[in-house]
Amino acid sequence: MPDNCNKHEANASGKYYITNDCDGCGKCFPYALQNIMYTQGASKFFIYRQPIDDQEKEKVQRALKACPISCIKDDGAKV
Repeated sequence: MPDNCNKHEANASGKYYITNDCDGCGKCFPYALQNIMYTQGASKFFIYRQPIDDQEKEKVQRALKACPISCIKDDGAKV
């Protein structure tokens, strides 16, 4: 069950989100440049745009798998 209370406030509304547990390592960023952005100061990342097609969904899924602390989440809702 997703922890909706721990979502970073800058996330775009939708299926994918990054939690406040993000440590800003950046390992996810190269996988989904169209969808993931860093906060001012690059201390954390967030989903700034939900995927709009299957290619972007696949890229966000790759980013999710690349996250070493599992802070990129998929709430299971259909996009």
